[in-house]
Amino acid sequence: MMEVRQLDLVDYLAGISAPPAAAPQLNPLDLLPRRPKAWERLVAHVPAEDVRISVSPTWTRVVVEQLREDGCGDQLRANGSIVSHDVPPDLIWPEPCRLILMTAASAARIHERWCLEEAPRTGLTNTFRFAQQQHADRTPVSQQLCLLAEEQS
Repeated sequence: MMEVRQLDLVDYLAGISAPPAAAPQLNPLDLLPRRPKAWERLVAHVPAEDVRISVSPTWTRVVVEQLREDGCGDQLRANGSIVSHDVPPDLIWPEPCRLILMTAASAARIHERWCLEEAPRTGLTNTFRFAQQQHADRTPVSQQLCLLAEEQS
């Protein structure tokens, strides 16, 4: 009789569905454009919550990224060169950040994979950050990026 109960327990346990394996968490930093190794080393310490994405209809494409911290402003130029400047504290960037300049289409591709939200307290319009939740409501920013894409075309 003992064997019958063991088989019943084994059958019961086999019939319990295992919880689905959690999907690997995407790192939002992996969605950013690849940059020269020297720049990647310079910004490697910047967490996702300190990244800002700026979409401007008037972007000249000379500067593609900025790192603002400790009174220094490093710029990555489109040609791959890195330029450093001393910058006074200002109201636009009161806290350290990595600012990435890009087209609305590029920002929309990132937004499809990880929700972007408006970045508060930047003093600039059309500046976004990664939302804390990957799958937050995308509608308002999607609409804003569509309008910006029209302005940039």
